Amino acid sequence: MRVNSIFRRNFIAAGVSIMPLLLSAQNIETAIRLTKNEEFQRADVAFKNLIKANPADGKLYFYEGENFFKWDFQDSAAAAYRKGILKNPAEPLNYAGLGKIELYADSVKEAQHNFEYAKVLSKSKDPIVLSKIAVAYINVPNANKDITKAIQLLTAAINLDPNNADICIDMGDAYLALNDGSNAVTYYDKATSINPKSVTGLLRLGQLYSRARNYDLSYQYYQKATQTDSTFAPAYREKAEMLNKSERYDEAVAQYKKYLQLNNSLDARIRYAEFLYEAKKYKESVTEIQTILPKDSSNLILYRVMAYSLYETGDYKNGLIYINKFFEKDSKGAVKILPSDYAYQGKLLSRNGQDSLAVEKMKQAMAKDSSLAAELTSQIGNIEYKDGKYDEAVKYFQMRTQLPQPTVNDYNTLGRAAYSNKQYGKADSAFAVITKYMPNLPLGYLWRARSILFIDTTQCSSKPYYELYAKKLGADTLKNKDNLIEAYSSVAYCFFINKVKDSASYYYNKVKMLDPNNPQQKIYFDSLRQPKSPIRKEGGK
Repeated sequence: MRVNSIFRRNFIAAGVSIMPLLLSAQNIETAIRLTKNEEFQRADVAFKNLIKANPADGKLYFYEGENFFKWDFQDSAAAAYRKGILKNPAEPLNYAGLGKIELYADSVKEAQHNFEYAKVLSKSKDPIVLSKIAVAYINVPNANKDITKAIQLLTAAINLDPNNADICIDMGDAYLALNDGSNAVTYYDKATSINPKSVTGLLRLGQLYSRARNYDLSYQYYQKATQTDSTFAPAYREKAEMLNKSERYDEAVAQYKKYLQLNNSLDARIRYAEFLYEAKKYKESVTEIQTILPKDSSNLILYRVMAYSLYETGDYKNGLIYINKFFEKDSKGAVKILPSDYAYQGKLLSRNGQDSLAVEKMKQAMAKDSSLAAELTSQIGNIEYKDGKYDEAVKYFQMRTQLPQPTVNDYNTLGRAAYSNKQYGKADSAFAVITKYMPNLPLGYLWRARSILFIDTTQCSSKPYYELYAKKLGADTLKNKDNLIEAYSSVAYCFFINKVKDSASYYYNKVKMLDPNNPQQKIYFDSLRQPKSPIRKEGGK
C-alpha cells in the first residue's frame, strides 16, 4: 500500500456520503466504465448503490474489489472479494480476485489454490474468469509474473469468446510484456476491429507507439481515443506523459489539466505538480504542492518536487528544508532515492554556505549517474574556486571540458582557475580555445594576454593579444576602461623598451585620455620633458 493510504481511506468514507447518485439507469457496465475511466470515487459510490440493491450478486463485489485494486487499495480490494465469497460462494470471480491479492503478496500456493478453485467453479468455461487470472500473472510486479501461463489462459478464453475485445487487449498486454510488439499490435488491432469504440484498445496502441518513441503515431491514437470518448481520462494522462517524454512540456501540462478535470485525485495532482516542474513552471509547481500538503503530508514525492522547484525559484533556504525532510522521512527506504536527489541536496547545501557537505553530495550524485557530471563538475569547480582551492577547481573544470558539449564558459572558468593557481600555460591553452571558436569575443584575448604576460615577462609576447582585445572591444570603452588602460599600457611599454618612441607615445596618450592621473603615462611623459645634458665640444672649456 502507498504511504498515504490511511488518509485516502478516510477520504473515501467521507466521499461516499456526499457524492450524488449516478444516472438513474445505473448498472454494472456503467460502474465498470467509471473504473476504466479512473473515476474511482464515483465508481465506488456506484458499486455500493448496486450492492445495496442486489446484495446477493457476487459479481458486484468482485468489480467493487477491482475498483479498489486499481485505486491502489489492496486491503479494501481483498475485503470486497472475501465479502463476495461470503455472499455468493458459487461466484468464481471473487476467488480469482483473492488469488491476485495473494500473488501480489508473494503467497504463491494460496494464490494458485484460489485460481484453481475459480476454474473449478466455472468448469474452465468462463472466459472472463480465465482472463482475470491471466491478467494477474501479467501485471504482478514480482517474480511470480508468468507470461507463458497467461498466454495459455488467454488462448483458452479467446477460443471460448473470440469476439471479446477486452480479452484481445489482455492478450496484447501479454505479448507486450514479452517485448513482442508485433503480436501486441495484432491483438490490439483485433480488439479495435471487434469494437471500433474500444477506447482501451486505442489507448494501448498509443502506449505501444509511445514506448517505441513513435510519438506522432502515438499522439494520433490518443487523439482518436479522446474523440471517441471525451470523458476517457487515461487517454489524456497518457497523452500528457507522451508529450512530456517528447519534451513538449507546455502541451503536456495542458493535457494533464484535462485529465484532472476527470480525475482530481491526490495522486493525479501530485503527478501534475511533477509535470509543472518538468515544464519549468516552478512557481506553479510550488503553489500546487502547497495545496496538496495539508491533505497529504506523508507523500515523499511532494517533498522531492517541492525542494527541486524551490531551488529553481531561488528559495534556497526553504529548498534545503524540504530536501532534508525528504531524506529524513525516507529513513526506511519507502521510495527509491534518485541521483538527482543528491544533486539537488548538494546544490542547496552550497547555496546555504555548507560547501564541504555540498561537494560530498554532488560527488555522490555523479557516482550514481555519470550523466549529471556535466552540470555538477562545474558546480564543484565553482565551489572550490570560491573557497580558494584553485588546484581542485582546475581539476573539476578540466573534467567538464573533457565531457561532451563543453561551452565557452567552461573554458573560461578553467582558464580563470588555472590563472589563479599560477598554471599560466594551462590558462593560456584554455583561453586559446575561446579565441579560436569565438574570435569576436574580446574576453579571450584579454586573458590570453594576461596569462602570457606571466610566461614572458618582457610583455611583448602578450602585445598582439592586448591589441586584439582593444580592437574587438571597439567603441565600448567606458564599461571596460580599466581593462583598456591595462592593454594600452602594456602595448605602450613594449614599444618603449624597443625604443619605438612614436608608437609608445601614441598608446600612452590613449591611456592619458582614459585616465589623466594614470601614474605610468605620467612617468613616461615626464621623462620626455626632462632637459638633456649639454654636449661638450671637443677641446672646449
